[in-house]
Amino acid sequence: MKISDYLYLAYLKIKGVKAPFRNAEKYRRKGIKIGKGTYIYNNVHLDLTKGSDITIGDNCCLTGCSVLAHDASLNRVGNYKTVFKPVKIGNNVFVGWNAVILMGVTVKDNAIIGAGSVVTKDVEANTVVAGNPAKPIMKVEDLIKKRVKN
Repeated sequence: MKISDYLYLAYLKIKGVKAPFRNAEKYRRKGIKIGKGTYIYNNVHLDLTKGSDITIGDNCCLTGCSVLAHDASLNRVGNYKTVFKPVKIGNNVFVGWNAVILMGVTVKDNAIIGAGSVVTKDVEANTVVAGNPAKPIMKVEDLIKKRVKN
């Protein structure tokens, strides 16, 4: 980031802009496409490796998670190159603590990724996924009904 980027982030802090919005702005300035109203907490790791492609929609919330858009696991084994695949996160998505979203995954609108999940495949809209590997466990509307009961 350039000095002007740091100054702008400091200006946002002085103006009282919440840290999750400042973090989103920091990642925007590093080249990640992030929609409006998205919260990115301090403990989030978004892949900034040159060649990575991550898109995050509007009104998302990312908490303590990692989003990886590359795989360099075979670089030390042989003469293999790093593989890059884009990651797309839709609108109104919540990603829980310690979740990991791997390269090539698309998370569609209104999805919830449970804490500690490892997302290896696409997540359908309006779906709650959890586990390692992450699997659908219910629809968001079912979670809402369950929470309203309690």
